[in-house]
Amino acid sequence: MGIYVSRSRGTVSDVVDIEAAIADAREQAAIVRVVDDLFDPAVQAQMVADVTDASLDAVVLAGNSVDHYTRSLSGQHIKRMLVDAGLNPNKIIVANLIEQVALVHGDDRDGATKKAKAMIDVAVLRAMMADPLEALETDPVQSIAILGATSEGLVAAQRLLQLGFSVVIADRANGSERLRDAHRMRATVSYVMGHSESRFIDDAKVTDGQGWLGDYELTFDSPQGKVTHHIGGILLAEPDETAWVEELRTHFKVDVDDEGRARSIDPATHPAETVDPGLMVVPATEGETAMRERVAAADSAAIALILKLTQGKTMHYRDTSRVDETLCGGCSSCVRTCAFGACSLDEDGLSHVDVRRCRGCGKCVVSCPVGARDIVNSPHDYIIEAIQTMAQSGFEDEKIMGFLCGGCGYPAADSAYRSEGTYPASFLPLRIPCGGRLDTLHVLEAFKAGFDGVAVFRCREGHCHNLIGNLDMDRRINLLRTVLRSRRIDDSRLRIIDISPFDGKHFTEQVNELSESVATLSDMKGGSQ
Repeated sequence: MGIYVSRSRGTVSDVVDIEAAIADAREQAAIVRVVDDLFDPAVQAQMVADVTDASLDAVVLAGNSVDHYTRSLSGQHIKRMLVDAGLNPNKIIVANLIEQVALVHGDDRDGATKKAKAMIDVAVLRAMMADPLEALETDPVQSIAILGATSEGLVAAQRLLQLGFSVVIADRANGSERLRDAHRMRATVSYVMGHSESRFIDDAKVTDGQGWLGDYELTFDSPQGKVTHHIGGILLAEPDETAWVEELRTHFKVDVDDEGRARSIDPATHPAETVDPGLMVVPATEGETAMRERVAAADSAAIALILKLTQGKTMHYRDTSRVDETLCGGCSSCVRTCAFGACSLDEDGLSHVDVRRCRGCGKCVVSCPVGARDIVNSPHDYIIEAIQTMAQSGFEDEKIMGFLCGGCGYPAADSAYRSEGTYPASFLPLRIPCGGRLDTLHVLEAFKAGFDGVAVFRCREGHCHNLIGNLDMDRRINLLRTVLRSRRIDDSRLRIIDISPFDGKHFTEQVNELSESVATLSDMKGGSQ
């Protein structure tokens, strides 16, 4: 293992005693380097050299947020370099010392150091326990589905056709007839509609979907019947038509805003890209410049897909649930639970996973009554040990365990530093893929380990990346409250918070409120129950 800790040009080192934070981690690693900036080209070259020369099979990057490595070009570049050097993506682990430590605990150096140490120790733990992800190599399909026969859809289609892609243009109404009346874009309409590699589907709905970047299957239903297209990417060119979004969400991960429109991962730097790397969106715009901006955005979306699909083979890493067939009893609980239809019972009577449909949310893991299910990105044993590790962080009073769903809870914690307030460093966060992944055993383990409170930050209703993961959790948690009361634990110590990914102020307020609340309670004093 290699551990690389960023001073972040003083952002971290001015708040955190880095040497104290990495004291225990040093014993677990072959290489430990403290650098000024992980994005210095010389530092990146050193990391790549370490991977190859020292035969590293895991790396911990202590600095930026987990999301930085998927939502920024610089972060994506580092991860890609390390993968190209031979690391498995599930062995590149991140400890967030900037957004969730240094920027929110600048007035508490001792607390920030304890929290940073806990987060580095948990990252090291995950690096040791994480299984490599299986790589599935794909020859990317040079065909794109464009949803919406709009001006921006036509612009994207023309660009793609000119570069040798085929396109399928689907519209909710009679799009092809509407396009013939589009006088302002007559030349573009003529080119696209007359091209041999373009297909139109009018009065269409998406009824099924599966796969990943470079290798999707999308099924449309129209008056002409059902037809399945094998495509490399999807471009949503009608951002105000939320029906497309609702249909896509039943098959793929899609982040939505309060109007039900697909949301990009970063409106400023990645306006077209979404949480699914093969799904692009043209952002909605208003005003006199709306057409110009939408056409420019359509160009951007088309270029983003072209870049992804013309780099040779695409690599998909199987980040899904898995089944221990020695434990599976064929009860079909997972089949009933999975919102994406990825679970089934085979002829052998055992549960199986359709890797083209599984989104790695973890709901099936929690639903399994015999523990036959687990998930590669956050296995049960890792979560339990991470809770125990954080419990030993050295905080004495009002220690809060925070479970943050990857869709909304974790980004909200990242944005908390932008709010005016701060919250106690004794709030210790653990990222989970979805609220539906949270097992009641995890909550019980937190209380057993000595946490004074547990906060679960999850997506609001209708915003869950996995459709109903947050609602599935509600049923389990309501039953758990009865268990807590039977153990003489005040169930107000457990807080479930619905949150937007950008609402850092609400995140800060909720953490402070829970910390103040548990300080007034008299139960659980004198040790675990």
